[in-house]
Amino acid sequence: MTDWRAERDRALFSLEHDRDPRLRAEAAELLFYLATEDASRAPELAPVLPRLLADKQVAVRRTGVGMATAVLSAEELPGFLAARASDEESLVRLEAAGRMADLVRADCRGSLARFLEDSSFEVRFEAARGMASLQHPAGLEVLLQALDKDLLRFRALGALAELGDARALPAVRDLFHRWLLPAFDRTQAAGVLARLGDAEGAAWLIKRSEPRRWNWAQDRALAVELCGEVKAPGALERLHSIVVDPRDKCRGAAARGLGRLGDARALPWLLALLDEPGVPEDFRLDAAEGLWLLAVPEGRARVRAALPAFSAEARSELTELIQEMP
Repeated sequence: MTDWRAERDRALFSLEHDRDPRLRAEAAELLFYLATEDASRAPELAPVLPRLLADKQVAVRRTGVGMATAVLSAEELPGFLAARASDEESLVRLEAAGRMADLVRADCRGSLARFLEDSSFEVRFEAARGMASLQHPAGLEVLLQALDKDLLRFRALGALAELGDARALPAVRDLFHRWLLPAFDRTQAAGVLARLGDAEGAAWLIKRSEPRRWNWAQDRALAVELCGEVKAPGALERLHSIVVDPRDKCRGAAARGLGRLGDARALPWLLALLDEPGVPEDFRLDAAEGLWLLAVPEGRARVRAALPAFSAEARSELTELIQEMP
């Protein structure tokens, strides 16, 4: 068994003595991994945090900000991240804004508003994403601007879907019709349109989820799950046809989509996939997730009963889902 304390000490030694920036960055990432691997290590790894934050190398300091999410308490973390808004390096501010956005805490709204004023667009985007998760439209304009940035577009669409502000409709509609738009972005845009009440988006998702015509498309699984999430007309029938077809590669996406659709008629179909002999564990895990999202007591009881039959990794994922959605 690996001695994590020995690995910690080796990583700290590397930070002190190595000159190669790559090796030093890897040492910081190892410390981050050790912290996230086991929450019980936090008391012994927290004292390492000031060392990372004081490092001369930006990548090391950025990793330190990420590590803080694993070693600081829920009470300490918002203030710590907010203090990074004054850091001279945009990459450090970017990490802090992104981590704060991921907290989805109403008491972080003021700090996110400060990040919204940052000189770096990427930092402003993370703050806008956080505001959207809190159902606050302060970052709407930033999210709309991000639709023109290839590396941010998909996440911007996700944030706009979460925000649900109808003022985004014209920009998202223009994007949806853009020539040569990547397939994943177009399907994500269709999901936003559907959420905002545009029938064209829902129709696209149903069309894109069709097995025979689009079975080869890499974005089909996304379309399948979104059909349920946005409750597209005809979604129940389409997802049923997919989840019961042993030849369809999108059965897992259909199971998750049925859970998000929230129609109790899907219960026996999801239970059948959960118990199907010889089915890949990924599909069974998706069926369990769908059952938990469906929130029918019988389905949730079956998920709990099935936990021991999953691998350790799958059990961990399911346990996290159960804790997030009690």
